[in-house]
Amino acid sequence: MSNRSRLPSGVRRALRGIMNGLAISNGNVSVGRDFNAGRGAIISAPHRLNIGDNVSVGPRTVIQVDGSIGSHVMIGMNVYIVGREDHAIDEVGIPMLASTWVGDRQSGARDSVEIGTDVWIGACSVILSGVKIGDGAVIGAGSVVTNDVESFSVNVGVPARKVAERFESDTQRSAHLQAVHGLPS
Repeated sequence: MSNRSRLPSGVRRALRGIMNGLAISNGNVSVGRDFNAGRGAIISAPHRLNIGDNVSVGPRTVIQVDGSIGSHVMIGMNVYIVGREDHAIDEVGIPMLASTWVGDRQSGARDSVEIGTDVWIGACSVILSGVKIGDGAVIGAGSVVTNDVESFSVNVGVPARKVAERFESDTQRSAHLQAVHGLPS
């Protein structure tokens, strides 16, 4: 990776640690090595969120779901990865503001997100809980993901839909994942 900063490496590391600490707002989130959160990012989980190695989260991004984010993931600025059923809407006589919150009940399949390895989520996208984004997928800027996304597919739009593939063959996809994971081919 190129070094774009003029700050000494020790100062950069200290600032990065402060910014990462400010972004992660509860103890339910674990992050791997070389995690980078941009200014104003907010990351929390009602129950548990695991983030892999070498993940970059853009400025002003909000991640508030359970689940997992793989390694080598780029999440652009102003992205929202949020729950689709965070508050009960069927409790008679209770305003939604006071209804059961996702963190006060057992976690379900529609409460979490699974984001694979080597995924790029473009700026201003929205990812709703209950979806799986496969390895190597690309989500175009401004997209809204409401359903699962195939590995190595390029998805755009509202709602997001597949428009292309990153590689032409299974052989190329397999070789790419082996290289990303540092495995011999």
